[in-house]
Amino acid sequence: MALIQSKSAQGIIGVPIPAFAGAATAFRFSHTLSANPSVNDILELACIPANCRVIDVILDSDDLDTNGAPTLAYDVGVMSGDFGVNDAARTCGAEFFAASAASQTGAVARPTIKTAFRTTTTSKDRSIGLKFTAVAATFAAGEIGLTVIVAAA
Repeated sequence: MALIQSKSAQGIIGVPIPAFAGAATAFRFSHTLSANPSVNDILELACIPANCRVIDVILDSDDLDTNGAPTLAYDVGVMSGDFGVNDAARTCGAEFFAASAASQTGAVARPTIKTAFRTTTTSKDRSIGLKFTAVAATFAAGEIGLTVIVAAA
């Protein structure tokens, strides 16, 4: 398993936070995949800032699997460990999407799992990751984006 980090996870692009309690902030995190990931690879894509909870997420992706019978799939959820720490032992849940096929054709998706709307706040930044559960039959380079809407506690 490899950990792939977006520019936000690497600290190259900053993460906005709500200005005051009750305020909401939206930010689109993105990463361009240039090679087919392996099964169980995790893309650390986005951040849930400290003392914030997720209101909504919107997943968008280019067509990364150009085969007539595409297979690329991934879970999207909260990762273990600290945001931005490059540690291959980190894990990824499926609180937002389970077995998403959005990258098979290039699509936009909204969560249909109730856990997506029940995240709690913590005193530290947390990561949102994509764990690849199946690789592309015919990989094509492209971008995966996740717009995360958070509200301050």
